[in-house]
Amino acid sequence: MTSAVEVSAQRLRERGERVTPARLAVVEVLAGTEEHLSAEQIGERAEQLRPGIHRATVYRALDALGEFGLVTHVHLGRAGTTYHLAGDLAPRHLHLRCSECGTVYDAPGDVLESARKKLARELGFHLAPEQVALVGVCQNCSR
Repeated sequence: MTSAVEVSAQRLRERGERVTPARLAVVEVLAGTEEHLSAEQIGERAEQLRPGIHRATVYRALDALGEFGLVTHVHLGRAGTTYHLAGDLAPRHLHLRCSECGTVYDAPGDVLESARKKLARELGFHLAPEQVALVGVCQNCSR
């Protein structure tokens, strides 16, 4: 099985983009966790993987990988912005944030599929719920 790092490197080469240590470190960090990491946390972990990589370089790598469709981010409200691998590099999922305790949960990516199709069919609107957190109250807080 091919790793996300190998697939990302190949896709960068196919696009004629540079395969840099910072870009590979970012992908490696994201592929190695299920946590919702901020840019700062990714920078810290990337520096541990590849000492000498500067935080600003990691931030530029995140931006570039986002432009190339390899990394995406989600706005979690007060919890900030987090990043994860995009497309077929990671399972498609949505984010749920509890407005009471702030916990972020992952939900299956197809949970809003009927709403997505209806909006496209009736309004020509293409919903991208992966970019935001759906806000509600979690099971623990609703007790």
